[in-house]
Amino acid sequence: MMDLKELIGKREGENFELHREYLNPFLVRVLEIIGYDVVYTRGEGAWLYDADGNRYLDFLSGYS
Repeated sequence: MMDLKELIGKREGENFELHREYLNPFLVRVLEIIGYDVVYTRGEGAWLYDADGNRYLDFLSGYS
């Protein structure tokens, strides 16, 4: 049995394809058009990081 980290690693990079197939293909297209098709690899506090180490401020951090 795989743990959560292994499962996530196995599907890494597929998030937009999975979202397109099972949830909302139109939202994925909009995100691609506006250049917001970033795959985040980690987060620290209010910051999200992509695979290249670029840092993005999470404006929804702590919102509930």
